[in-house]
Amino acid sequence: MKIKSLTCIFIVVLPIAVLIADEHPTIQQLDAQWKQGELDTRQYTNAVNDWVNLQFASGVHFHRDTLIQRLYTFRQLAWSADSLSSSRINYYIYLSNNANYGNREGEGVYFLEKAEQEIIAAHGQKPLLVAGHKCNMYVDKRNYEKVIATYEQERDYIAQFPELLRAKAIQLNIAGSFINVLNPTAIAYARLGDATRLNETIALAEDIYSELKKQMKPESYKGFIINFYMKNLYYHKYFTAEHNQQKSWEALSGIRNALYVDSKDNQAGMIPQLAPVLETKLIDYFLTYKQNDSAAFYIAKLKASPGVFTDHDFTLNRFESELLANQGKYKQAYEWARAATHDIDSIQSILVNDIDELLYAHTEAEYNRQALQASEQQKHRRTMWLVAVSVFAIGAMTLVYLIIRRRERQTQVQIEKLNNAANIQIAAMEEIKAQAIRDEQKRLARDLHDGLSSTLAATKHQLELLAFDSTPEVAGKLTDIQKQIGHAYTIARSKSHQWYDTANGAAEADFEHRIQRLLDSALADRHYTKEVHVDDDTLSHLPLDTRIDLLRIVQEAVTNTIKHANARHVAVLLYRDEPSLILSVSDDGKGARWKQSGRTGMGMQSMKDRVAQHGGSLHVESGPDGTQITAAVPLEIQARPSRMYTDMR
Repeated sequence: MKIKSLTCIFIVVLPIAVLIADEHPTIQQLDAQWKQGELDTRQYTNAVNDWVNLQFASGVHFHRDTLIQRLYTFRQLAWSADSLSSSRINYYIYLSNNANYGNREGEGVYFLEKAEQEIIAAHGQKPLLVAGHKCNMYVDKRNYEKVIATYEQERDYIAQFPELLRAKAIQLNIAGSFINVLNPTAIAYARLGDATRLNETIALAEDIYSELKKQMKPESYKGFIINFYMKNLYYHKYFTAEHNQQKSWEALSGIRNALYVDSKDNQAGMIPQLAPVLETKLIDYFLTYKQNDSAAFYIAKLKASPGVFTDHDFTLNRFESELLANQGKYKQAYEWARAATHDIDSIQSILVNDIDELLYAHTEAEYNRQALQASEQQKHRRTMWLVAVSVFAIGAMTLVYLIIRRRERQTQVQIEKLNNAANIQIAAMEEIKAQAIRDEQKRLARDLHDGLSSTLAATKHQLELLAFDSTPEVAGKLTDIQKQIGHAYTIARSKSHQWYDTANGAAEADFEHRIQRLLDSALADRHYTKEVHVDDDTLSHLPLDTRIDLLRIVQEAVTNTIKHANARHVAVLLYRDEPSLILSVSDDGKGARWKQSGRTGMGMQSMKDRVAQHGGSLHVESGPDGTQITAAVPLEIQARPSRMYTDMR
């Protein structure tokens, strides 16, 4: 967990006075006093510094543009003279701290980089603002490997601080920023259980601090903060890494003394911001060692303070949940609180890098938008004629495209009409051809039955009469001939029946095949499933014109499905339901639009007319689950079976 804004606060070089909210003037009042000469430059910059820190200590956060507007006069003054470099540095630090309070960490990094550039320009030395901010940011997201990677990039530079301090070759504020990096680095090594690197980090911090104390004044603002966070290093070692209860308590006592005992009057303004750091460590300690009453006391204190942590609400919920768990109230808090803790930790660890990169880029673009707007306005005036030409060209191309598309659609419609007409004509011609073949097959069967079979039957009868009047020898031969003729008669009679039955049975198969071809030509397999079934003996003695009209009804019904239904399955069934022949065409689409509007189209009227020509009726059922078109044709008006065929049976 990381307190907001402290990653970069050490570079502020102006002293902080004790802030009393009721007595402190507003930023507008300070601006007015400076403009009227009531405050000199130093008094004004100090007062603005107090005002900003008062807002942060009170939990007040600003939108970036709002704070930039509030600090407009301060910024003008800070950039008015080279001697005010510290004010320029503080200006960017204010914006960075404000971004941290709003959890806009990428934005905070951006303004810290601006502050670093001002520091390098003023002092010729690199501070650790950005590195410290990133380390604290990664600790906050439990991404300890990134903390260590950031520290490794700066380790050689930080290791030079003791020698630079002894030689007085480094500015004290820059040297003091070491704690921004080493404190989160110690947390990372403690969390990862790397005791060797943890001890090395603490030893380096002690070397730097021992040299820094020799040059810092005891009442200095930066000295107070560095001393506070130096005490935190030992807490990370004994509590987080070694789990030593006694030494952890001693480390906490050291932090408490650094905050309340060792602080000077001019440092009191920072106590409200640092107190939650101590309180959270006390709560963790008391919860770990089951001292629930003490934990509850500090949880109440933390809840009463402003939200100074990046995960303030989550931290409070976690503490309260762990307290309930310590008290044995597991169903109320423990299971879901632990799951929530794991979830937020893992999610933040995964997303932090990409989010911060996006925020950084967004902030950079937003901060420079005023200059970009001026440039864009000039560019806009120069390119207006290009825009007009482009719009005209696009309009012309769009018009040409629409004309071409319209012609293509018209051509496609014509082609579809020709294809549909060709398909139904082919189906009709094939049905006529098949009917002719069946009629010829039936004629041959009748001729075979009526001619050859009758002749054989008469011959057999004559032989019976001759055998009756002949000698036994001749009668035997006639009997043999009679058997052979009887066998030939049986074969001829069987073959005539077979041909006649085959001709009738082929009608259903041929008709089903033609319906299937119509469906295949109109409905692509990748978009539709199709089902066709024609019952046996359905088309017996059905006239040719009736069959062709049935084909045309199927074609029109499928056309309606394509136009209106948006279906995936189409079924065609043909069966007898005495006293009628039933044709059913159904789909699983959204229902016919003409059915919903109450208007009948030409296709539907055409189907009704065709059925009516054969004395039948057409019925339509359409709804959200699909459409079913049912044609019923009476069978009583169709031709009855021939007497010859009845006799042959």
